[in-house]
Amino acid sequence: MKKKLILLLALLMVMSLFLAACGTDDEPDNGDDNGEAVEGENGEDEEGDDEEEEATHEIGGLLTVGVTEISGNFNPAYYSSTYDGYVVDLTFQTLMTRDIDGNWVMDAADDWEVSDDGTQVTFFMNEDNVFSDGEPVTAHDVVWSYKLISDPSYTGRYGSLADGLLGYAEYADGETEDFPGVVAEDDYTVVFTFREPLRTNIANTTFHIMPEHYYGEAMSYNDTEGVTGLSAEPIGSGPYTLVDFAPEEYVFLERNMNYLYEDQFLVEEIMIQATEMTTEMDDLLSGSVDLLAGQIDPDNIRDAEAAENINLNSYPRSGYGYVKTNNEFGPTAEKEVRQALYYSFNLEEFVDEYFQGYASTQFHPYSQESWAVTDEWVDSIASYDFDLDKAAQILDDAGWVVGDSGFRERDGETLTLYILTMPDHDILETLVPMWERDWGSGLNIELNIAQQEFNSILDTVIYDSDANVEEWSMFFLATTITSYDPHGTVEGSFHSRHIGSGQNNTSRYSNPELDQMMDDAERIMDQEEAIPVYQEIGEILTEDAAFMPVYANTYFDFYDEKLVDFETHGIYNWVAAMRHARIEE
Repeated sequence: MKKKLILLLALLMVMSLFLAACGTDDEPDNGDDNGEAVEGENGEDEEGDDEEEEATHEIGGLLTVGVTEISGNFNPAYYSSTYDGYVVDLTFQTLMTRDIDGNWVMDAADDWEVSDDGTQVTFFMNEDNVFSDGEPVTAHDVVWSYKLISDPSYTGRYGSLADGLLGYAEYADGETEDFPGVVAEDDYTVVFTFREPLRTNIANTTFHIMPEHYYGEAMSYNDTEGVTGLSAEPIGSGPYTLVDFAPEEYVFLERNMNYLYEDQFLVEEIMIQATEMTTEMDDLLSGSVDLLAGQIDPDNIRDAEAAENINLNSYPRSGYGYVKTNNEFGPTAEKEVRQALYYSFNLEEFVDEYFQGYASTQFHPYSQESWAVTDEWVDSIASYDFDLDKAAQILDDAGWVVGDSGFRERDGETLTLYILTMPDHDILETLVPMWERDWGSGLNIELNIAQQEFNSILDTVIYDSDANVEEWSMFFLATTITSYDPHGTVEGSFHSRHIGSGQNNTSRYSNPELDQMMDDAERIMDQEEAIPVYQEIGEILTEDAAFMPVYANTYFDFYDEKLVDFETHGIYNWVAAMRHARIEE
């Protein structure tokens, strides 16, 4: 008798992928008492509504979505930008996904089961499913996808989804080409075998399925470089296909007529269009853009509220804006310097001035939606309330004193911060003058502020980070966290095994004791038991000033009234909402 994995409720917790400007994974609390996956949303198990739905709603319409960046990396194994992730999620499938209530629903799989000891998960795939080019989606494609992100030569960010699988270390280290952790029992049955039962295992079975017949031609064992060359021409089994792409301008997607589920994703065409932050509201109000997601600017919010043909969804953001410091090289490698910078960063002033009541400060690494976050805990953790005198004293005590140059010095070295910023970014246009006032003039720190385009910053701190360790001290970005489970948020971003080019630990923070705590926390199956452990992890990261969360805010999605049945929240973004949305002209 099949035993649903959710019978081990704790195994449903989802690990998160923390992006610089990008996101992590997902662990909503299941509503079912027995934790079983809700079947039928993607399949044919529900009765009564399908015939009426098909008769009433047809595929049609164009939706134009405004975004601030389009990098053009639409490869599931290598993308980093949230905006490129939109295209990946629209063009590829996973074995299963989450619905708006956090329940597991089938996607490329029809069913699943788990072994009694919780280490083995088996998926039974839909035998009618095909990629957009008409080739069948099989268990062999799933196996190949996991071998790609486990390969010794793999340089992307998603290896952590596979590193708990049996045989991963030997395969990733180049010792063997056998990988027993993910095996195709037959063409449509794939089995994942983990080294031990962990709370996060189930999330790690939901990497995007890449067709071996397309991407595999560019790869052999220990040589994945060719796969990166296919990043701008994705082929998947998701609801859309990429028709046209102009770098930094637009991505045009068309409904995949081979898509498995005919009654979902009913918008026929999606144009993802690059917009300027200074003009995006004009684009929306004029009708040249239909949807602006994740909006935070107070003036834009008021304009959208006043517009007759614009609807709004609002919800607590699962994520935050942050400053990452270089914890490996330069002055910011010292905890005392990081703490001084934190105390002299007037977060309240920034939040009040920029967000005008639509945001708050926070001093921990978790999503506002995380089950690890309680009001009592938030009130109890250390906070870095603005105190310029305290910051100066911390630096004095650490030996960084004002020298003849007018800047702080120690042993002949000037305390210099190399700050990476983006041009024409309204948040940074508010932050940089504050840093110049308080860090520069207030603390006598030498500031070297450099402007780089978004993609260049990602190259510096992610893709080619090992070669650029000595080129920066800090940068500002924002992230979306797609998980209620706190594990991936901290493990992906602060575990030392994720330091290096292509990895998520962009601050290059290393704390062996905390590494062990995070590893142990993942083994805790009971959520209530895990909460205080993750709270302690958060307290350590806050005390170490490993990074500086700047704001936690409310998100607003603005959209033309022609888009109906469009529901979003902090863990369920606009791409997910397209499953049931449609255009009604």
